[in-house]
Amino acid sequence: MASAPVAAAKPAASAAPAAASAPVEQEPEHPPGEAYIETPRCSTCNECTQINNKMFAYDGNKQAYIADINAGTYAQLVEAAESCQVAVIHPGKPKNPNEPGLEDLLKRAEAFQ
Repeated sequence: MASAPVAAAKPAASAAPAAASAPVEQEPEHPPGEAYIETPRCSTCNECTQINNKMFAYDGNKQAYIADINAGTYAQLVEAAESCQVAVIHPGKPKNPNEPGLEDLLKRAEAFQ
């Protein structure tokens, strides 16, 4: 009879680490229209940093994030989203309502929102 409590304790112990690791993988929620990168899913392909290395940067894990949204154009955000091999860049809405070609850029960006 002593083995029954041990068997019951093992599943509970093995279930706890899985539950504890789940929140680590979740991306924080972003306000609607805000540009962001799903940084934990970045494959370090260098596409975005080659487009604009002031707007896009790598963290300590060599995964991309938006370092300075004002360091580039909406066109660069859309181009980076289109170039991203793992589709983790979301350009959001443009900051500059007068950016040239905005209508076309918004259509191109729809696939990445």
